[in-house]
Amino acid sequence: MGLWRNHDDNHFLLKIYEIKESEFADYYNYHLNHAMEKKLAIEQDFFLHVWQIVKIRIKHFEIQNPFANNHGLHKARLKKLQRFQTYLNGIDIWNARPPHLVIEEKDITIKKQKEIIEELQITLHKLEVFEVSQKIRVEETFVPTLIDLLKQIEKLELPSGRKSILSDHQIVYQRMIGKYFSDGGADIAVERLRNYYVREKEHITSKGTKIKPEHKLFKIVPIEPAKE
Repeated sequence: MGLWRNHDDNHFLLKIYEIKESEFADYYNYHLNHAMEKKLAIEQDFFLHVWQIVKIRIKHFEIQNPFANNHGLHKARLKKLQRFQTYLNGIDIWNARPPHLVIEEKDITIKKQKEIIEELQITLHKLEVFEVSQKIRVEETFVPTLIDLLKQIEKLELPSGRKSILSDHQIVYQRMIGKYFSDGGADIAVERLRNYYVREKEHITSKGTKIKPEHKLFKIVPIEPAKE
C-alpha cells in the first residue's frame, strides 16, 4: 500500500471486498509492515489512515441510491467494510479514532460490565444460602463408608417401584460430598471422589477406586409398611 498517494484507498479497499474475515489481520499487517519498512508512517498513523479511508467509503455506500442497478454490489461491499471496521476498532490500542466514538464505545462497555456485575451479584446472593461455615465431619479415613451409604441410597426403590432419588450425573454426589463433608476435618478433593464414581465396572481396577470390605460397615434395608 503506497500511503499518501491519490488512489491508495481504492487499491487497499478493493482487496477487502474479496478476502474472508479470517484474513483481515494478515492483510492489514502486510500493508502495515510495508509502510513501516518504507518509513511511510508509524503504526498509529497507519491505523488512523486506514480507519479514515474505511469510514469515508462506508459513508459513500450509505448514501447511494438504493434503487440503482448496482445496489446489490454496494450493499455487499458496505457489509464487508463494516465488518472490517469492527476489526479495526478491536486493534485501536491508541484510541486514535475520533474521541466521541471511543467514549461511546467505552460507555457501552461499562454499561455491559455493570449489567454483568449486577447479574453476578444476584447469583452470588442466591448461592450464599448454600454456604456453610463448618462442614460435616466424617471420621478420618471413613469417607469410603459415607460413599458406600450414598451408593446404597441411590439404589433404593419406593413401594411404587420408582427410585427414591435420581440423578443423571454422578458429579453431583462428588461435589456435594466435597462441599459439605470433611475427612477428619480436612477438605476432600473432588478428584479423589471422582475415582469412586466410575460407571463402567470393568474400569474399576484401572480408572476407579473400589470400596474395600472394611469400609462397608452398614446396610440399608427396607422395612415393612406400618399396618393400620
